[in-house]
Amino acid sequence: MGNYLQTETTWYVYRRCLTTDEWVSTALQDWHNITLETALKRFKHEVYSFALGKHIEYSDTKSIYLYNGRTRVAKAYQDSESGQMDIWSTSIREWLVSKEELAPQRYPLLEVDFFSKHVQKHAWIDTQTITFVKK
Repeated sequence: MGNYLQTETTWYVYRRCLTTDEWVSTALQDWHNITLETALKRFKHEVYSFALGKHIEYSDTKSIYLYNGRTRVAKAYQDSESGQMDIWSTSIREWLVSKEELAPQRYPLLEVDFFSKHVQKHAWIDTQTITFVKK
């Protein structure tokens, strides 16, 4: 899997519907010829956007996913009752230290808004999953 991530340069963001729990097979985002580092930075923006409901395509969304080709690299899930945001990734430590980056057609940066509503300190659920709780 590690070699696959290094050679594949197409990245996708998918979602699962909140009301039906169905997987939406049309990608919300697709990025070409970028590195894992850049994909994680862009996915960080998508997580913030999803949590804050900033982009229309995240209405009726239960979770979002980052794929490298056909390999899942990250998932973000928001509990609809508590507002808690869980992020799982095979590269969670890299995601944590990455700086939010905008993908084409995205604006503005949302880190400040996200942390105005969530506690900035994350908690570890397991070795690949963290959570942010609402303030």
